[in-house]
Amino acid sequence: MTDFHELTGVISPGGLLFTCAAEDCGRRLVIDRDSGELVVIDHGDRAALHRGSVGGVELAVPRVSPS
Repeated sequence: MTDFHELTGVISPGGLLFTCAAEDCGRRLVIDRDSGELVVIDHGDRAALHRGSVGGVELAVPRVSPS
């Protein structure tokens, strides 16, 4: 079974920084304020699914449905 990890977000002038709350993970990513580009700084636990939100921005597992 896949683990879900919660990302906590911080709003800064340069963008949004998300950090995984799980002690054994360490995933960090940033969303650039100007371009909207998402950059993973540290991958952390690649097997875990990550989700979180801050300031109206929500990061969640994509939902895929069969066509």
